[in-house]
Amino acid sequence: MLSKIGALSACGLLAATLTAAPANAAVVVYSGYDANATSISTKPKADAAHNAYLAAVAGLGDTHLATFENGPVGAFASYDLGGGATLTGLDIGKKNQTIRSSPLCQFSACGGNTTVGGKNFLFINGGTATFSFANPIQAFGAYFTGAQFSGLTLTFDDGAAQSVGVPGFFGADYVGFTDVGRQIRQVTFTSRGDFMSIDDVSFTLSAAPEPATWALMISGFGMAGASLRARRRMLRA
Repeated sequence: MLSKIGALSACGLLAATLTAAPANAAVVVYSGYDANATSISTKPKADAAHNAYLAAVAGLGDTHLATFENGPVGAFASYDLGGGATLTGLDIGKKNQTIRSSPLCQFSACGGNTTVGGKNFLFINGGTATFSFANPIQAFGAYFTGAQFSGLTLTFDDGAAQSVGVPGFFGADYVGFTDVGRQIRQVTFTSRGDFMSIDDVSFTLSAAPEPATWALMISGFGMAGASLRARRRMLRA
């Protein structure tokens, strides 16, 4: 299911600025990890990070939430998340990743659904999951549950290559980031060879250029055109 999210109050803000971000950019990460979480009700640190992330993106633009509840279950080549977003991915055996409605094993080791009242989730058997956006985004977040290995990452490009770590190990994580003003077209999650799950994927669209910015751009194009015409007249003279 895809839905728009309204403003929420901040709770347990956990933020870190990545120094690798280019000038005039600030990638801010919201991350919370609960070791040995056994269900969606035993992950208070992850939930606090989720709430802080939602509060941070509330005023940035249109924010969408994909819960996988109304889409098809099973292996997929391309999954429509709505809002111009699609999901693709190959597991460690180069087969399509899968949407499941029941856990493969215990929550702390394989993960599962994190949507209250829901059951579906993205199941990862190692490999990658790539989120692509027809309309560029400036924020992204999700729950990551049941990871059995460290070294998990979210990677994207905001004008420079960026990487955000997913720190969980046998438990539940929430990891989200904001990159205000940037236009990100793709976010890729890379796992190692273990079973785990992703759910409640949130993304915030980048703002369209303001009218003043459009006017400046159009004025610039006009000046460039006038200069080119003048140059041509001089060459013909």
